[in-house]
Amino acid sequence: MRTSHHHQALAFATTAFLALTLQSRAHAAVTGISPFSGQYTDTFDQYSSVNALQSLAVCDGLGTLTNLTVGGAIKLEFGSTFQGYHVAPLSGMMCGQLGVAQWTFTQPVSDFGAWFENNSGQDNATVRFFDAQNVMVGQVIAGIPFAEGWTWNGWHSDVPFTRMVVSGNGVGNGFLWYENVQVNAAIPAPGCLTVLALAAATSRRRRRLGL
Repeated sequence: MRTSHHHQALAFATTAFLALTLQSRAHAAVTGISPFSGQYTDTFDQYSSVNALQSLAVCDGLGTLTNLTVGGAIKLEFGSTFQGYHVAPLSGMMCGQLGVAQWTFTQPVSDFGAWFENNSGQDNATVRFFDAQNVMVGQVIAGIPFAEGWTWNGWHSDVPFTRMVVSGNGVGNGFLWYENVQVNAAIPAPGCLTVLALAAATSRRRRRLGL
């Protein structure tokens, strides 16, 4: 009987948690946010040499930036001149994508922001957000003008995400550059925490009573 009741409590908690998660996903929204100081950050100033990679660990190991385009790369640079525009880092070095790029995170995050610059030949980029089940929870247009000067883009998602895909509109869908990346890990919704805590308390009470 004790095992049966314990399993029932855990089943209740799991079902309620999934219901709340699905409800939140149904109302998912990705909204723009102002510059912020994140729990995790990356300025790329820890590097000291130019490099072209297929993947790069970012934000103290929280994530990885990966190239998705054949012939493309993730670049670490002191500067980039292309299509008549020169991009210079805000400090030290900068990171860029020469092709479509993917950001993946080892834990769900709710906020992402960075300073962007673009010498691809065309304005802007498309950013798609995916949750841990690989469901797309949002898509936005990042305002990154084809012009000299860094532009902030930052977003908050009501549904935590673990992956972002960034695709530019110019040459090779790339030549987009990043500086001062900021990321916040997601905090479980209060409703989920309450349900799980209630289920745990119920399970403990049943064990004390020998049920």
